[in-house]
Amino acid sequence: MKKGISTRVSLAFLLGLILFLATSCVYVHGCDGSWERLVKYERQIELTAPLAPGSSLSARTNDGSIRIEGVPTEECRLTATIVARATTEERAQELAEQIEVRLEPSVEGLTVVIEKPETIRNARYGVSLEGTVPTRTSLTLVTSDGSVHLANIEGTVDARTSDGSIRAEGIKGDTKLKTSDGSIDCSRIEAGTLDLHTSDGQVKLVDAAMQSCTAQTSDGSITVATARGESLDLRTSDGGIRCSDICVARLNCRTSDGSIHIECAADTPKAMEASVTTSDGSITFATPPGLSAVVDASVSDGSIHTSLPLTVQGKVGRSLVGTIGAGEGRITLRTHDGSITIR
Repeated sequence: MKKGISTRVSLAFLLGLILFLATSCVYVHGCDGSWERLVKYERQIELTAPLAPGSSLSARTNDGSIRIEGVPTEECRLTATIVARATTEERAQELAEQIEVRLEPSVEGLTVVIEKPETIRNARYGVSLEGTVPTRTSLTLVTSDGSVHLANIEGTVDARTSDGSIRAEGIKGDTKLKTSDGSIDCSRIEAGTLDLHTSDGQVKLVDAAMQSCTAQTSDGSITVATARGESLDLRTSDGGIRCSDICVARLNCRTSDGSIHIECAADTPKAMEASVTTSDGSITFATPPGLSAVVDASVSDGSIHTSLPLTVQGKVGRSLVGTIGAGEGRITLRTHDGSITIR
């Protein structure tokens, strides 16, 4: 009898605990994505401070988008949008009004400072930034959850987000863009070094001039159009790679699952070095006029086609080694499952 009573009490306690944890999940942690169910309160703060051309701006937000544009000016003008969510509108408003955003001078220029309460329960907040800076400004920007959009900046750029897309246009300076989950879209870029990295999303680069460029994604395609530089390194774990009108001395393209299409510009160095590899997909390589290189191509399951006047060494089958011109450069093409076309 006592054992039966004990069992019923234990079951009741267990059911109560499960109910409590489920409620906590919804209203405290938001572990099922239920933050959107909370009541939202929004307020904006206008920020203005002098910023000499050639200075820098740094910002780190908790949760929100960042949009910065360079214009002919000598000041920084930002709109900080604070979004607070809580179980009631009153609590959301209270949290939003406790968050302070300001511009503070630093050795290099300005820093966006965000102050919040030490303890936040049953609520969350985010701060988005949008505004203008002098065209000649270096940027260091970090957000945990939100997109980043930058335009018309002359200076070094380091922009990162944990969850969101990044778009950059009209940038002149060394540039590093990184997102954990989102696409990267760049156009009109002039840089010594260009580093583009996303863990999940496509990468697109159009109209770029750089010394070296690295573009990498774990899951997505890579597209490069009209690019000039010394080296181009493109890698994806799952997706195709497509390059058109590229002029580089060294090219490295690698994908685990996808086809690769390369079209070299007419002014590409004749002795270029290229390594192109895919585990599952075809390869098309359009060489520049007057190419002078050793061509080494092989497939595991597929065929090789070429219209180049190659001097071939050995038997042609699933592998081909030949020389065009003086053989100064080297083109290496590899696929496990697919065909190779060289023209």
